[in-house]
Amino acid sequence: MSLRFLLLFLFLLHVSPAFSSPEPNYFNSLLPSDAVALLSFKSTADLDNKLLYSLTERYDYCQWRGVKCAQGRIVRLVLSGVGLRGYFSSATLTRVDQLRVLSLDNNSLFGPVPDLSPLVNLKSLFLSRNEFTGAFPPSILSLHRLMILSLSYNNLTGQIPYEITALNRLTSLNLEFNRFNGTLPSLNQPFLTSFNVSVNNLTGVIPDTLTRFDASAFRSNGGLCGEIINRACPSRSPFSESNNKNGGDVVISPVVSRKKSKENGLVLGFTVGLASLIVLGVCLVVFSLVMKKTNDGEVYEPSQKGEASSSWQQQQQNQSLRTRAVPISNSNSNEKEEDKLRIPNSGNLIFCGGESSYTLEQLMRAYAELLGRGSVGITYKAGFDNQLIVTVKRLDAAKTAVTSEEASHGGCWWIKTHESRSD
Repeated sequence: MSLRFLLLFLFLLHVSPAFSSPEPNYFNSLLPSDAVALLSFKSTADLDNKLLYSLTERYDYCQWRGVKCAQGRIVRLVLSGVGLRGYFSSATLTRVDQLRVLSLDNNSLFGPVPDLSPLVNLKSLFLSRNEFTGAFPPSILSLHRLMILSLSYNNLTGQIPYEITALNRLTSLNLEFNRFNGTLPSLNQPFLTSFNVSVNNLTGVIPDTLTRFDASAFRSNGGLCGEIINRACPSRSPFSESNNKNGGDVVISPVVSRKKSKENGLVLGFTVGLASLIVLGVCLVVFSLVMKKTNDGEVYEPSQKGEASSSWQQQQQNQSLRTRAVPISNSNSNEKEEDKLRIPNSGNLIFCGGESSYTLEQLMRAYAELLGRGSVGITYKAGFDNQLIVTVKRLDAAKTAVTSEEASHGGCWWIKTHESRSD
């Protein structure tokens, strides 16, 4: 009995040092990779030994604090507010490639956020309320299944990379209470419902794609401007700029205020409509005047000689004045001569007096200009091809002492005997 006890004691002395201070190679050869990753994470991030992960007794890492497994692989690691203090090493949790949820918020982890690109299945990442420093973690931009990203309440600096727009599954993005600077990228993720970048050092115009969020999401950023926060943007800066992750190229996207665009459209439409109404009104007035003048039988005074001649000739055609006129002498003549001078058809031209030798054809070819209307008729100024100018008056039979036979012919024409020659 004592021999067996002695052999067991010697065996324990031989085995216990191996468990108390295991070497890395021992971990790699005997333990699952997920368990090795958890122990490696604890060695750097839990300097105060808050996590009681141990191999000194029968263990099951899927039962450790904050760990949830599926088919023997870790899919959730939630260690929020457990008092972690230390450095988040990049060569630890990256081995847990089936991880869906990683929550380390409300601890005292410091240093830069490590490379998380191997966690290709990660959907939720909570690293808020720690002491992380450095730039926005570029490895996060490769996690295309990511839906929730929380980096708030840290000391992160630099610009928010434009490539974050490629994470098109994002539903929540919280970056408040950091020291990010530069302009905001035009985040247009269709499922993004939670967004906050307040208390940073951001500048420039708030993109239209983010104006659906409340003004509190942008507060305490002295350089931001836009309608959503009731802060006017400088007129000389109508563009929103942001650098890519390489810091070389600049992406410029025009930003137009919706309200100003609507106001400009309304003003333009009102102006066009008012101008159309004015033009239509003027056209209606002119048309009504023309119709009134036409119906009243008034003759407009032409502004040019050619127009007056055409009007005069049109009057002659309307009255069917197609006979040759023969001058009437002031001397006594017999009844036979008067019969020859009178025209038997109604509406023909009759010369009532004057000593002129002008025929109707000559008058019809001459240009005419309306000189005026008198109490007894209308006076025209006629010019011939030989540059002779005469004054012609058409007498109104109802207002002059003409014969009844002349009145039946529609009045008569009087040509003054004095003539003038135009040089």
